[in-house]
Amino acid sequence: MNSYQKAKFNSYQLIVIEKKLNPQIAAIIPYFAQGVDQLAALLPEIESLSVTQSQDLSGITEDKNDLADKVIDHLIEVSGAVHSYAEQNGNKALQSLVNYKSAKVVRLDQHDLIAAGDIVLNEAQKIPELINAGISPQELSEFNEALTRLKNSTSNRREAGIEQSGSTKRMAELFSQAENIKKNTLDRLAPQFERKAPEFYNKYKTAAHVIYRRAAKKTDTTTPEAKA
Repeated sequence: MNSYQKAKFNSYQLIVIEKKLNPQIAAIIPYFAQGVDQLAALLPEIESLSVTQSQDLSGITEDKNDLADKVIDHLIEVSGAVHSYAEQNGNKALQSLVNYKSAKVVRLDQHDLIAAGDIVLNEAQKIPELINAGISPQELSEFNEALTRLKNSTSNRREAGIEQSGSTKRMAELFSQAENIKKNTLDRLAPQFERKAPEFYNKYKTAAHVIYRRAAKKTDTTTPEAKA
């Protein structure tokens, strides 16, 4: 939820609480009581969606960065070993295919890093005697595992972003429904309570008031006024 939605959500919660605390008074106007119940029914889903919408993806990002570093290390070492093997066997085409030096590898984006990893790992797995260039089967297995996890991590972040986007859309729909109930039912009927139950009416008005303050703009320190 953004700041304004949070303020509205808090207001809706207060309206529901006042109705629960004063059920007999709210029941004086059945349509009003039903409207509050309808509003209350929307709140749990909004709250649940807010968890998904505001899901912190930094954990996924940090994990992915760690995996990328591991893949980079493996890629540099294994490509060097395969390059050396190709040199020993006069295979210029293979040398060109796995020519990934450190300076080049560290500048690769996520997509290109995975693509490079696939190429080098695939070629390395074809060479039984790669141990002679310093790379053991265990190290190839570790390279494969890190590369696979990096691919999955990238996919998980994309899926999380898609889920988050869907949650945002659904939440907007729910807030629209909630505001429609408040404006077209509750606010329309509430004035009757000013005569029938003044104290309850005042409590409703207080609860219905959305308290939202915009964040103050940062002072522009580059202006002459700010420097004065």
